[in-house]
Amino acid sequence: MNAIKINTPLEYPIAVTEFISDTSNDNCVIIASATGVKQNYYYNFATFLSDNHYSVYTFDYGGIGDSKSGPLSKFSTTASAWAENDFESVVKHVKSKNPNRKLFIITHSIGGQLIGLVPSNNLFDGVIMVASQSGSWIHWKGFDRLKMQFLWYALIPSFSRIFNYLPSSHLTRMEDLPKGMALEWAKWCKKPNYHFDCIKNVKENYDQIKCKIKSYSIDNDFYATVSAIDWIASQFKKSEVTRVHLKAEEFGVKDIGHFGFFRSQFKENIWQIFLQDLRKFEN
Repeated sequence: MNAIKINTPLEYPIAVTEFISDTSNDNCVIIASATGVKQNYYYNFATFLSDNHYSVYTFDYGGIGDSKSGPLSKFSTTASAWAENDFESVVKHVKSKNPNRKLFIITHSIGGQLIGLVPSNNLFDGVIMVASQSGSWIHWKGFDRLKMQFLWYALIPSFSRIFNYLPSSHLTRMEDLPKGMALEWAKWCKKPNYHFDCIKNVKENYDQIKCKIKSYSIDNDFYATVSAIDWIASQFKKSEVTRVHLKAEEFGVKDIGHFGFFRSQFKENIWQIFLQDLRKFEN
C-alpha cells in the first residue's frame, strides 16, 4: 500500500492510495467512493483485489479525507469538479503508469453518477456499479419522498450556506462536504432527470462509455432505490449494461444496506461475485 498525492488542474491535490499487484502485467482497478466516504473504507476490498492480481487505486475527492488540506469552509469545489478534475486526474495518473493494461472501474453510489462526466471515460474497459443511482427525489415514495425533498430543498441548501460547508457528519455517517459540492448535488437532486437537466453535453459524455457495465442493487437500501438505480443504469446508451438485484438473505444476513457491500464479512461471497465480473471483463 502506497499513499501519494497527485496535482490537479484546479490546483488542489488528490490523495491516492495504490495497492500494486506483485505481478507486473496485471490490470488495474479504480474504486470511486460514495459521497462523503473516505477511501480507507475500501482498503480491505482493495487489498482483496490486489491479492487476486489487480493493481488497485483508491482516492479521496476534494475536501474529503486525506484530500482535505485546510478548513472546509475555505475550500471551493463542486460535484462536477469531483468528476472532471478529481476523478479525471486519477484516471490520467493510473493510465500514465499503466498505459498497456486494462482499466476497470468499481463505483459506489455517487461514483457511478460521476463516471459519465469524466472526460477520459472512453478509456474504461469495464465498470461495476454498486448502489449507484439517481438522487432525484422522484424515485422515492410516500414519506421517504418527503424526507428526500426536505433534504434537497431545505436542509442541505440552508446548512451549506449557514456554515459555508455541509456539516453532514453531524447528520449522517458521511464526512462533511464542501459547500459548492453540496449545493450542486442538491440542485441535481431537485430535477427529474438529475444532472442531465443541469449539465450541458452530459448525454454525449455518457455515450463515450462503451464497455460492459454491471449494476448492482440490494434490498432495503434507503439511499438507492431500485427505481433510482435502474434510471442511472439506463443512461449508458452505448454500453452493454447488466442489472443485478441482490437479496441479503442470499448471503445469510438480515440486511446489507447502502454501505454493506464492502464489509469484510462478504469477502467469500459478494466480493467473489465482483471478482468474477472483473475476470469476465478481461475476456
